[in-house]
Amino acid sequence: MAYFLGIPVHKMLKDMPHSEYIKWLAYFKQRPVGWREDQRAYLNLAAQGVKEPQEKIFPTLKALADNIPNEIKSLPKGNFLKKMLDARGGDIEDWKPPWQT
Repeated sequence: MAYFLGIPVHKMLKDMPHSEYIKWLAYFKQRPVGWREDQRAYLNLAAQGVKEPQEKIFPTLKALADNIPNEIKSLPKGNFLKKMLDARGGDIEDWKPPWQT
């Protein structure tokens, strides 16, 4: 953990409170180390014709997908979201998706 946080182990052991350590453990469980590299590797595999879902090939990407809240998964995306945001006269004029606020 110290390597990925960029601090020496002795400093982490001396200065980091237990509560912060537990929070970092939870963070690394939700965002496993190496998930970005696995995502890039999967995109290369998909470009070469691999049809398997990314979660089946890479456990880090499965952990990442499992930790996305259901309310975020169910939000509209792509052109449908654009049409919703461009609509006029709807119920909520100033609504924005959570990641755009």
